[in-house]
Amino acid sequence: MEKGILQEKQYCMRITFFVFFLLMTGCLLTGCQTRHAIVRTPVPVKATDSMWNADNIAAFENRLEALRQRYHIPGLSAGIVNGGQLVWKKGFGYADVEGKLAPDENTVYQIASVTKTFGAIILMQQVEAGRIQLDDPIARYSINLGARWGSDERIRIKHLLTHTAMGNSFNAFKPGYTFRYNGGWYNQLGKAIEKASGHSFGELLLQNIVRPLGLARTVPSTDDSASFRLTGYSRDSFMRLVARPYDWQYKKLVPMKFSYGFGPAAGLESSVADLAVYARAIDEKRFLDSATWKKVFTPFVTVKGKTIQYGLGWFIKDYKGVRVMWHTGWWTGYSALFVRISQKDLTFIILANSQDLSRPFYHVMKVLPMFNPFRNNLNKDLFASAFAKAFMEHFMLL
Repeated sequence: MEKGILQEKQYCMRITFFVFFLLMTGCLLTGCQTRHAIVRTPVPVKATDSMWNADNIAAFENRLEALRQRYHIPGLSAGIVNGGQLVWKKGFGYADVEGKLAPDENTVYQIASVTKTFGAIILMQQVEAGRIQLDDPIARYSINLGARWGSDERIRIKHLLTHTAMGNSFNAFKPGYTFRYNGGWYNQLGKAIEKASGHSFGELLLQNIVRPLGLARTVPSTDDSASFRLTGYSRDSFMRLVARPYDWQYKKLVPMKFSYGFGPAAGLESSVADLAVYARAIDEKRFLDSATWKKVFTPFVTVKGKTIQYGLGWFIKDYKGVRVMWHTGWWTGYSALFVRISQKDLTFIILANSQDLSRPFYHVMKVLPMFNPFRNNLNKDLFASAFAKAFMEHFMLL
């Protein structure tokens, strides 16, 4: 019995030695290098890169047109910024279906929640000036969120800015624990901005961003008469520049009538050409200090240490070692997508005169009574959008 056990131990030792020998031999042949995923430093895209060849551009344009038709979008305006210039731009379909008017880079659209990126800049300017602290309780600015939340002292400005104010039943609805997108609550930041600065959000937006950049086709909602009046434009004249809104209903495009509000969360109207200038200004780190921009583009970390997909007014995620920042916009008759990849020196802008450009992020076909379409909300990554995926595959070469 003991002899059998001894033989078994000797056999096991031989096997172990043989495996060790194979491993050491492999180490000698390969230099014993530990295998790690190769991390490549992102290289900015140049005008001479192969992705700008005519075949790739044509394939990309054909893909966008196919998507426009698949999603029944009447019109699109799209552009790509590289090297601080709008290097590619194109309109698809119609800005006005009945009038057969084609859109281009100067066509104006409601950009909906892409407005939040502007709102974050204005708010952070107040933070830099020492007028607002991100840890200020919302009650300091007479913000009341209603229901169980009210003006709870635990809810801070940073929670509204990062969509972490709401909480859920698993954490007793305490702020700072979970990401739950809420545009209405984000819009309450306008009260803090106005109380701290003595100026409305619209005044500061025009004074600090729109006019310095010469954004002639970027305005507060034409339906917000007080805010639009700040521009000095004739509303009737400006409306001729705006794409007409539609929705796909009962297998046909239906013109939409809706009153669009305005605030830090939504309601800005703009064009691809103007947003290209805005994108360049962000790349140049205008408006804010470098340290503040770093905070803006850093994902928020919850009380439990979980990193969410949102920073200060932007969605943020790394794809194959490259940081991508974006915001969607989705409103009655309009949708938008604004994608920045600063490490690659690329920005993709696409605007539509129906909701269906951004609908996949919200996954809502029809808003039902008492149903919040953002409850589960924008937890999807950028590839939820077939338009964003097309851009990434053609120009990021993923």
